[in-house]
Amino acid sequence: MKLVIFVSPLATLVTPLCLKIRDDGEMKMGTGRFPADHTTEESLPKHTIYMPVSPPANEKLPVVVWGNGGCVAYRTFLTEIASHGYIAISAGAPHRIGLSNPGMMTESIEWAAARAGRGRFATMDATRVVAAGQSCGGLEAYAMKNNSRVAALGIYDSGYLNDTDRAMTITKPVFYFLGGSSDVAYKNGERDYSNLPKSTPAWKGNQPVGHLGTFFQPNGGLFAIATVTWLDWMLKGNETSGEFFKGDGAATAGWSVESRNLDKIDVRTSR
Repeated sequence: MKLVIFVSPLATLVTPLCLKIRDDGEMKMGTGRFPADHTTEESLPKHTIYMPVSPPANEKLPVVVWGNGGCVAYRTFLTEIASHGYIAISAGAPHRIGLSNPGMMTESIEWAAARAGRGRFATMDATRVVAAGQSCGGLEAYAMKNNSRVAALGIYDSGYLNDTDRAMTITKPVFYFLGGSSDVAYKNGERDYSNLPKSTPAWKGNQPVGHLGTFFQPNGGLFAIATVTWLDWMLKGNETSGEFFKGDGAATAGWSVESRNLDKIDVRTSR
C-alpha cells in the first residue's frame, strides 16, 4: 500500500492533508468476527459504507458516522471498525478525494434512521450512533453536538481552530484521540478538553504518533484498537471495555490519559 500525499493550500491552523490510498494487493477485511468491506448506496450518494460482508442475523449493528480529515481515505481503519460489528458511514465516494462538510454527516445520520431495519440494512441500529472524525473531520463531528440521535463524539487529531470557547457548550460525552505534541492539532484538542463544561463526561488520550495517528498502520493500529474498545462500551454496554477508559487499561497500552465524569455516561445498548 502506498500513500500519496498532497498538501492542501487551506490556510488554517490544523492543516488538512489530502491523502489517497493506493492498494497494491488484496485489501484486508479486518480482524473482528465479521469480515468487512465497503459498499455504496444509491439512496446515499457521495458516501461510502463500511459493514460486515455477511451481517449477523441475530445481532444489531450500531452506526459510526465518520468525517474524513481533508479528503483522506480511511479504508483500513473503517474496515477494521466494521469487522467488529458496526456500520461506519464515511463522507465521500470510494477512491475519491475532496473535502466533506458537516451537512454530509447529518445526511448519514438521517439516512441511517430511515433505512435501519430494511433490506440489506435489516440489522442496522440507528438508535445507537456516534459521530467521529479526524483533523477537519473532527470539526464535522463537533457540529453534531446537538444532534439528538448522536450518543457521543469522537475527536481525532483535531480541535476547534480560532473559536477558543466553543467547546464550552458541549454536553455530550466526548473522547479525544490525539497524536501527542507533534500533532499539529494537539494544542487545539488540549484546549478544547480544558474548556469543556465541568459536568461533561470526557476522556482524552495521547499517543506520540503525530497528526496522522495510526490510521494507515495495519488494521488501523492503536487508534483502531482504542476506537473499537470505546464503541463496544459506548454503543454495546461492554463494561470490560469501559474499564479500559475508566481504569488503567489505556495507560497500560501507552496512552497518556486524562478523564472526568465517565461514570455519568449513559451507554446505549440494543433495544
